[in-house]
Order: sequence, then C-alpha cells, then structure tokens
Amino acid sequence: MEKNASKFIWHYAKIFKFALIAMLFLLIIGQICRQFVPFYLAKIYETVSSANIDDNVWNNLINFILLAFILQLSGTAIPNSGFIITAKITPQIRTIVISDVFDYVNKHSIAYFSEEMAGNISNKVQQLQSGVTELFHHSLDSVWSICYVIIGVVVLSSVSMWLTPVFILWSVIMISLGFFLGKKLHKLSKDSSNKQSLANGMIVDSIANYSEIKSFSNFKFEKLNLLKALRILRKSESKEELGRAIIIFTQHTSIVISFLLFMIYTAWLLKNSILTPTDFIFVNGLFVTMSGVIFSITYGYNQLSRILGKINSALETLAVEPEITDMPKAQKLNIKKANICFENVDFSYKNSRNIFSGLNVKINAGDKIGLVGASGAGKSTFIKLLARYYDVKKGKILINGIDIRNITQDSLHKHIATIPQDVCLFNRSLADNIRYGKTNASMAEIITASKKASAHEFIKNLDGKYNAKVGDRGVILSGGERQRVAIARAILKNAPILIFDEATSALDTENEKYIQKSLAKLMKGKTVIAVAHRLSTLLEMDRILVFDNGKIIEEGTHEELLQKQGKYAKLFKMQAGGFLK
Repeated sequence: MEKNASKFIWHYAKIFKFALIAMLFLLIIGQICRQFVPFYLAKIYETVSSANIDDNVWNNLINFILLAFILQLSGTAIPNSGFIITAKITPQIRTIVISDVFDYVNKHSIAYFSEEMAGNISNKVQQLQSGVTELFHHSLDSVWSICYVIIGVVVLSSVSMWLTPVFILWSVIMISLGFFLGKKLHKLSKDSSNKQSLANGMIVDSIANYSEIKSFSNFKFEKLNLLKALRILRKSESKEELGRAIIIFTQHTSIVISFLLFMIYTAWLLKNSILTPTDFIFVNGLFVTMSGVIFSITYGYNQLSRILGKINSALETLAVEPEITDMPKAQKLNIKKANICFENVDFSYKNSRNIFSGLNVKINAGDKIGLVGASGAGKSTFIKLLARYYDVKKGKILINGIDIRNITQDSLHKHIATIPQDVCLFNRSLADNIRYGKTNASMAEIITASKKASAHEFIKNLDGKYNAKVGDRGVILSGGERQRVAIARAILKNAPILIFDEATSALDTENEKYIQKSLAKLMKGKTVIAVAHRLSTLLEMDRILVFDNGKIIEEGTHEELLQKQGKYAKLFKMQAGGFLK
C-alpha cells in the first residue's frame, strides 16, 4: 500500500479513470455554457435601457432571455448529470478502499497489533475511506472551478486584451494566497486527526476492557484519562477551526477589495472607450461570478489540504511495511503428518534480551510434546515462532524439512489448530463461532464437534441454543464454556498440528477428565504441543520439555523426569497435593 497520500489517491483514480474523464468532459461543457450567461444578461440590460422598445427590440430581448435561459440551464444540468456517475462510483470507491486496507492491515504481524490500539487502527481505516471519497468530490469541484476560470480568461480576452493580463495576475495572486494559507491548514488538520485517533482509541480500549474497569472500580480514572485526551483534541481542533476562519476571512476581504479595484479599472476603460457599456456590464458581472469561483478554488484547496492531512495521518499508521511477509516464491503447505524441527534458533523481541540462543528441538510426526517452565521461560514464544507470528533472528524452523519462511503464512496457519488459554470469540452465534474452524461445516458437523468437546450439553440449555449470541469476546459464557467452544472449533479444523496453550486451565477437575478423553481421540495421528502450568494435563505426553530462561534444561517422559529429581520433579511435587489423590 502506498505511503504517500497523492500516490494512494492516484491508484484509485486510475481504476475509475473513464468515469472521471466523463465527469470532467461534462464539467467543461457546462462551464462553457455558463460563461456566456453574463454576456446575454448584459445584452438584456442594454436592450431594456433602450428608449423605445419596438417589435424588433422586443424580439431581440426575448431571444436574449431565451439564450440566457438555455445557457444557464445547460450550464447547470450538464455538470449535474455527473452526479449520476458520482452516485455509482462513490460506494464502489468506498468498498474497494476498505477492502484493500483490510487486506493490508491483516498482513501485519502480531507485533503490530500489540503496539497499536485496536480503536486507533479502526479509526484510521475509517479516516482513510472517508478521506478518499471526500477527496474525489472536492477534486471534481476544484476541477469545475478551474475550468470556469480558464474559460473565463478566454472569454475576457475576446472582449479586450486589456483585461486578460490584469485578470490572470489577479487569479495567480488569489490562488497563491489560498495555497499558502492551505499549507498551514494541512499541518493543523493532520495534528487534529492524530489527536482524534488517540481519543477514539482510548474509548474503544475502555469499552473492550469494560469488565476490568468495573472490577477495579476505575471508571473515574479512565474518564480522567479520556478527558485529558479530549482536552488535547479540543485545543488541536480549535486551532484548526481558527486557522480555517482566518483563511476564509482573508480570502473574502481580498476578493471584496479586488472587486473594487477591478470596477475602478474597468470604469477607466469605459471612459477611454476601450469598453462599451455592454462590455462593462458583462465583464463586471463575470468578475463577480469568477471571484466566487476563485474563492471556491482556494477554499477547495484548503479542504483538500485538510483531507490530505487526514489521509497522511492514516497512512502513517496503516501503510507501514509488514514485518512478516511471504517469500516471492513461497509454496503452499499441504501435508497430513507434520515433523517439526528447530535448528540453532536465535530469537529476541524488539528491544529485549535474547529469548533463545541456538535452540534445537526435533518433534516427530505424531509426537505429543509438553512444554513446562516458569512464566517468561520461552514456552509461548516457542509456539509463536512455530506459527511464524515472528521471524527467527538466526537458524530456521522446519516442517517436513521445509523452512517455514518458504511457506505461505495462510497455508501454514491452516495446518495449525490452537486452543489458547484466553479464548477469543466473535460477537456472533455459537454455531458461527464453532464453524470458524471449518467455514463450510454443516450443522451436523458442528453438533458432532460440540459433543466431542463436551460443549453440546451447555449449548442446548441456552436460549436460542446454537443460534445464541455469545456477546463481545464471549462474555455470556464462562471461561470453561469458552474453552470448550474453542476445542470444538479445533476439532472441526482437523489440522495436523495441535497446540494447547493451557487448554483445560479454566475447567473444573470433573470436566477436565471428561474432555481429556475427547482430546485423546482428537490427538491421534497429530503432532501435539501442549503448554501447561497444571502438570496433570501432561501425564500422557510422549515427551516433556522443561524450559528455563530460553533453554531446555530437562527432557523426557513424565516418569523419566520424576526420576531425575530435577526442576520438573520439584514443580510436580509442589502441585501433587492437587491431583495425586
């Protein structure tokens, strides 16, 4: 996605070039018609001022009125017919922009979404799509005005060459003044746009974490933070509005003064018989009209500056290069069994110490591996690297001998089913949330997967059953119920690699034992990696890796590790009172 606002806009202008050319043609034809309206109005005034209105004069008057009417009607109707084109392409532009931005944003790594607030990203997407559609409208208005001025200069030249240089000079001065002032407004608009995104981001962030605010009774604290952000936004918006008011006042004053000077100048031309009375009325009437058009050009430029400031602000956040990208010739992964190998892997997060240094792990297809260790030992990082949420600094991670950097991210993720500790559910029906594992799954498949995950019993007791909405992030469900939905989703996905990240941590002992039986069936023939603090969930693992400060300090089966009397045995004894009875 283009980082420069002008190039970004040009990309979409090219898509609709034929529609824009058609609209431009209609605008030019309309402006040519409108330019001659003041001339026939002047003829009407001259005819009316005649001492005697005989039949011949009367006929001329009617002809002038009809011509003025036809030209005015054509000058209005022809350009306005372009609104039919606008009505058709504007929704298309909006749809394409949102679709393109959505695609691009979703190419970003997990790190990007960790650093940016969801509300800020959402607001920037909105700014971008509204900015593009606004820009098209204002650009057409500006083109309309520029065409009017160019044609006006040509018409004035046909009246008297004495008027042409004066009018060109005046137009250049007025437009230059507007452009100069517009640059000031561009900076102010960009600043207020950034402040608005921050404030909106805080609102969305607070809404998303409402339960935490409620439980800690921190509504006043959050409100104070929001008020601070809104106060900063208000100051920024006040500067922008004040700047816009000063610009409009300056332009209006300049136009009024210039009109007075132009009237004096044309009066001098009339006195010296350079202009006829009809020409005098015509050129001054045209000047009044064109003064408004010149103002429209400069005002339009200021509006464009404001919109471009908003678009630039959005692009600064959204149009950053994704940290994780597919290689040019990345292949699609298509396997039924998965061997996994970490070879001399080094990794560290941004501005952080090394998590892994020379890590080597080999997991055969069908192996069930447990990961154990204190928080920060490297277990979650191990899983994130396997899913390529981050790239390794050195070394490589292989699946069936293929470096995952040479595999498309989409196909890699399709081969991994994850049941996380903190389950994320969409504010949709339970059926839709479970179907997320296989988007074309039938209702029968959803129910079968739910039964295997021990979710069917609680679902059938809900109002609406599988059609029941789960609320934002699954708020109407308990932690255990959310995890059972996640397990049902993973069952439907049927991926060769299964990752359990504290998958049964929110379940009571009875439900945990029941689900363990279902998971045992699910895990058959699959490569399983299970992270657990509750070591009872790892008793049936083929191998357990004990992490400490990014290193594997122990490795073996549950029984083998107990016999070593090391770190694992110590952790197990600490928890033994909870599950050895």
